Amino acid sequence: MDSESQLPRNQLAHSRSPYLLQHASNPVDWHEWGTEAFELAKERDVPIFLSIGYSTCHWCHVMAHESFESETIAAQMNASFVNIKIDREERPDVDRIYMAFVQSLTGSGGWPMSVWLTPDLKPFYGGTYFPPDNRYGRIGFPQLIDRISEMWRERRAELVSQGSQFADSISETNSGMEAGAFDWDAPDRCLEELASSFDEQWGGFGGAPKFPMPSYLAFLLEMVDAQGLDERKRQLIGCTLDRMADGGIWDFVAGGYHRYSVDRYWHVPHFEKMLYDQCQLASALSDSARLLGRMDDLATGQEIVGYVREQLVSAEGGVFSAEDADSPLPDDPSRSGEGAFYVWKEAELKEILDAESYAAFQTRFGVGESGNVRSESDPHGDFNGLNVLMCQRSEEGEHEPAAVDKSVRSSLEILKAVRSRRPRPHLDDKIISSWNALMISGTCKIYQAGGEVDALELALGAGEFVATRLFDEGSGTLYRAFRGERGDTAGFAEDYASAALAFVDLYESTGDTNWLKRSERFLNILIERFWDESNGGFFASQEGDASLIARLKDDYDGAEPSANSLAALALLKLGAILGEELFNDYARKTIRAFHYQWSRSPRAMPLMLVAMMRAMRPVQQIVISGGGDATIREAFRQTAFQKRRLHSVLIHLDGDSEWLVSRNERLAVFQSGDTKPVVFVCENYVCKLPASDVEMLVERLRGFR
Repeated sequence: MDSESQLPRNQLAHSRSPYLLQHASNPVDWHEWGTEAFELAKERDVPIFLSIGYSTCHWCHVMAHESFESETIAAQMNASFVNIKIDREERPDVDRIYMAFVQSLTGSGGWPMSVWLTPDLKPFYGGTYFPPDNRYGRIGFPQLIDRISEMWRERRAELVSQGSQFADSISETNSGMEAGAFDWDAPDRCLEELASSFDEQWGGFGGAPKFPMPSYLAFLLEMVDAQGLDERKRQLIGCTLDRMADGGIWDFVAGGYHRYSVDRYWHVPHFEKMLYDQCQLASALSDSARLLGRMDDLATGQEIVGYVREQLVSAEGGVFSAEDADSPLPDDPSRSGEGAFYVWKEAELKEILDAESYAAFQTRFGVGESGNVRSESDPHGDFNGLNVLMCQRSEEGEHEPAAVDKSVRSSLEILKAVRSRRPRPHLDDKIISSWNALMISGTCKIYQAGGEVDALELALGAGEFVATRLFDEGSGTLYRAFRGERGDTAGFAEDYASAALAFVDLYESTGDTNWLKRSERFLNILIERFWDESNGGFFASQEGDASLIARLKDDYDGAEPSANSLAALALLKLGAILGEELFNDYARKTIRAFHYQWSRSPRAMPLMLVAMMRAMRPVQQIVISGGGDATIREAFRQTAFQKRRLHSVLIHLDGDSEWLVSRNERLAVFQSGDTKPVVFVCENYVCKLPASDVEMLVERLRGFR
């Protein structure tokens, strides 16, 4: 669905958000979130209907087609409410507040999110997708409109009271946080919880729908680094990554992971591709390759980088947000279907491939005339006769795996060329600060694990974009999003924290201290504008936004890392490089501020547990010093990348290190006038004798945990 080419019928036509522009031609009188809409609701004395989603959201499209494009339903909405649309990716602060309400009311959440508010923005009813009739056993949206309108007329005091109670309760969530000591109990219990929910056959954690949950993988890999590798950890990580890479959630044709699987088998995905999934999974795959020796994981991570470079990188270096799940049907572009760009009919495959190639392809992916999707994975029959590619390695039978591999690789290249002629899914071409920062960190890790220069170039391009196009030097403001030009919404804590961490990753990858300077500035702004002096931790948004009924803190490592986990990790890492105890102190205060959450529900904040483990371990500094032979320095760098601990920091001292030494005077003792580089491996700046060759460096690194 792309309404940008249709005639506008409401105020969303003035927006830069792809999601809002998709609804600009709706007969619904949509407004953007802001004072004008709020005042209109007060003037008309009607509730606000708030609809929150994003441009690549399948069920958002469904509700739009069924209800928001209906002249009859739109007339009901316009008569009864002031209707507001929000792109959750541009305003995560607003989304977070009303998602908390919907979850408290219904026990679950998701998008599209539908919430009714009083004119002073307090929610009194909500849910997610509402059908246009009573299908699925749910009340139809038109009937719900009438019922809410009637309640507003006859039971308004009750609704206002309900909204006020929620506003009061959510404001209290930031106070009274329980401090506690750091210990290994919570990480060990998180490991136990993940192990108990592990799908022993198909990998992953829990049943259908099944999400990649890269934060779980990051935690498990940190546990391997801190405690050592055992068979259970190997199984939890390896089986999950193997099954995901073999499943339909992976795009075998062009690389990249889809959002999640609707079944436990990783077979039938929800086909949208989100940038935040690609970057976090690239990071986990690179760490798995280094720590577990699973080099196929590195290859998968490199394919993710290839997909991002090919489809998501803008001409200026910033990285776009997502590709849609839906796309026009190849044989009828006037209609769209979920996964239409990605699925295959057997007849089409037989026409494209010769008989021998098809036989190998059929063996690998289990394709057939009736399709290869289980009925339980497709309850509505949307994929009857269609094939979602899923690797069937255990069924290769008489074929030699090497021969199958070679044939399948060739066939996939052919299919890629054919698929490129299909109508592509909608591209959400806005550039989000935090997602770009996560991509920088992920691609830096791919570069460090395998030396892939393309990955580093992607990271550098995105880094410059965030640091220059999304950041205003004069006001010291990082903006949330860019589409053609910088948006008006100031960045949130997650944007500053993830960018600060990404800039440290760029410094370690390149030795350019300008990235450290940028990281330090972003962390100082984060502390100045977002820190909670009373209770510790970082608020999600800056003070002073009157449109927010509460100023919340992000305390859940879900599909995206929480701002506070990112902040703690960035503070610890930059503190270790600069020797800045103030940053270490803020990191520890942040971890303690969320003791209540991570001690009672460890798997809710796995990345905060990663930060806590790093805070408990001695800081490992790897200092490459001296000038001279660039080849030797590069060999040292690559060895350090390969053999370092996850909590270590890499420090470059060369002829351009004056600023760094001025910030951390302890580094002065490592400066050397020697023409030959050496490497110091230290814990809390207590060092072994310097290594003068790669073999010595490997030995030095082996002695530290």
